[in-house]
Amino acid sequence: MAAPRSANPSAASAAALASPPAVASTSPPARLLPFAALPEALRREVGALSVGGSVYAEQPAARMVILNGQVFREGDRLASDLRVEQIRQRSVVLSVRGQQFELPL
Repeated sequence: MAAPRSANPSAASAAALASPPAVASTSPPARLLPFAALPEALRREVGALSVGGSVYAEQPAARMVILNGQVFREGDRLASDLRVEQIRQRSVVLSVRGQQFELPL
Protein backbone atom coordinates (compact mmCIF):
# COMPACT_ATOMS: atom_id res chain seq x y z
CA MET A 1 0.00 0.00 0.00
CA ALA A 2 1.39 3.41 -0.95
CA ALA A 3 1.97 6.13 1.63
CA PRO A 4 -0.82 8.74 1.72
CA ARG A 5 -0.04 11.92 -0.17
CA SER A 6 -0.61 15.38 1.21
CA ALA A 7 -3.79 17.00 -0.05
CA ASN A 8 -1.93 20.29 -0.35
CA PRO A 9 1.67 19.76 -1.56
CA SER A 10 2.46 23.48 -1.43
CA ALA A 11 1.63 23.54 2.32
CA ALA A 12 4.14 20.73 2.91
CA SER A 13 6.79 22.64 0.92
CA ALA A 14 6.09 25.82 2.88
CA ALA A 15 6.45 23.93 6.17
CA ALA A 16 9.80 22.52 5.06
CA LEU A 17 11.05 26.00 4.14
CA ALA A 18 9.81 27.54 7.39
CA SER A 19 12.13 25.41 9.52
CA PRO A 20 15.43 24.71 7.73
CA PRO A 21 17.58 21.93 9.18
CA ALA A 22 20.15 22.90 11.79
CA VAL A 23 23.62 23.40 10.36
CA ALA A 24 26.78 22.98 12.43
CA SER A 25 28.68 26.19 13.01
CA THR A 26 31.81 26.49 10.90
CA SER A 27 33.01 29.74 12.45
CA PRO A 28 36.65 29.76 13.56
CA PRO A 29 37.43 29.50 17.28
CA ALA A 30 37.60 32.76 19.19
CA ARG A 31 41.01 34.46 19.32
CA LEU A 32 42.54 34.69 22.76
CA LEU A 33 45.53 36.45 24.22
CA PRO A 34 48.74 34.55 23.54
CA PHE A 35 50.72 33.52 26.60
CA ALA A 36 53.38 36.16 25.81
CA ALA A 37 50.73 38.93 25.94
CA LEU A 38 49.64 38.14 29.50
CA PRO A 39 50.63 40.61 32.21
CA GLU A 40 54.08 39.81 33.58
CA ALA A 41 52.70 38.89 37.01
CA LEU A 42 50.44 36.23 35.50
CA ARG A 43 53.24 34.86 33.30
CA ARG A 44 55.46 34.50 36.38
CA GLU A 45 52.63 32.79 38.26
CA VAL A 46 52.10 30.30 35.41
CA GLY A 47 55.82 29.62 35.00
CA ALA A 48 57.46 27.82 32.09
CA LEU A 49 55.22 25.66 29.92
CA SER A 50 56.78 23.05 27.69
CA VAL A 51 54.52 21.38 25.12
CA GLY A 52 55.45 17.77 24.47
CA GLY A 53 52.61 16.94 22.07
CA SER A 54 48.86 16.76 21.73
CA VAL A 55 46.01 14.71 20.34
CA TYR A 56 42.99 16.45 18.87
CA ALA A 57 39.71 14.62 18.26
CA GLU A 58 36.18 15.71 17.43
CA GLN A 59 35.06 14.27 20.78
CA PRO A 60 36.41 16.44 23.64
CA ALA A 61 36.84 13.40 25.90
CA ALA A 62 39.42 11.98 23.47
CA ARG A 63 41.61 15.11 23.39
CA MET A 64 44.85 15.35 25.36
CA VAL A 65 47.93 17.51 25.63
CA ILE A 66 51.35 16.88 27.17
CA LEU A 67 52.57 19.88 29.18
CA ASN A 68 55.77 19.79 31.21
CA GLY A 69 55.96 16.02 30.66
CA GLN A 70 52.47 15.23 32.01
CA VAL A 71 49.29 14.27 30.13
CA PHE A 72 46.26 16.51 30.64
CA ARG A 73 42.70 16.52 29.33
CA GLU A 74 40.19 19.36 29.08
CA GLY A 75 39.16 20.45 32.58
CA ASP A 76 42.34 19.16 34.27
CA ARG A 77 44.36 21.41 36.57
CA LEU A 78 48.11 21.82 36.17
CA ALA A 79 48.21 23.76 39.45
CA SER A 80 45.60 25.17 41.81
CA ASP A 81 44.98 28.27 39.66
CA LEU A 82 46.01 26.89 36.23
CA ARG A 83 43.52 24.84 34.23
CA VAL A 84 43.26 23.30 30.72
CA GLU A 85 40.09 24.83 29.26
CA GLN A 86 40.13 23.55 25.68
CA ILE A 87 42.43 21.58 23.42
CA ARG A 88 42.25 22.82 19.84
CA GLN A 89 43.88 21.53 16.66
CA ARG A 90 46.80 23.97 16.81
CA SER A 91 46.66 25.39 20.34
CA VAL A 92 45.59 24.78 23.89
CA VAL A 93 43.46 27.25 25.87
CA LEU A 94 44.49 27.58 29.50
CA SER A 95 43.20 29.80 32.27
CA VAL A 96 44.90 31.24 35.30
CA ARG A 97 42.65 32.81 37.93
CA GLY A 98 39.89 33.25 35.33
CA GLN A 99 42.12 34.84 32.64
CA GLN A 100 42.11 32.66 29.53
CA PHE A 101 45.08 32.54 27.18
CA GLU A 102 46.25 30.49 24.23
CA LEU A 103 49.43 28.45 23.90
CA PRO A 104 50.39 27.28 20.41
CA LEU A 105 51.07 23.57 19.94
